[in-house]
Amino acid sequence: MAEILQNQGSHRILAVMAGPEGESPLQLLELAGRTAYQSRDKISKESAARFVEMLRKRGHESVIEHSAMIVEFNNVSRGFTHELVRHRLASFTQESTRYVDESDFRVVIPPDKD
Repeated sequence: MAEILQNQGSHRILAVMAGPEGESPLQLLELAGRTAYQSRDKISKESAARFVEMLRKRGHESVIEHSAMIVEFNNVSRGFTHELVRHRLASFTQESTRYVDESDFRVVIPPDKD
């Protein structure tokens, strides 16, 4: 007979990746996120946690996907795993047209197709 596990799911973080220069995961998130806001010049030793919290509060959570960790899930439902695998494998952040002044913009024209 099958055992029914209700609210028994668990997870365990196996690894959290650091940057090539020893940057913490929060520092990597800040670097990626500040690309969207064109504000890399505001990075300081203390700014990462505050910046990432601002992203979370604004709902700009796709930037959080730039950090990497390995997580093991146990005793979770098939529905949970289906939702988990439906999320993107890779994430991209680019300069935001909502948050950056584009009054002095540049246009890139692709090469002709000959």
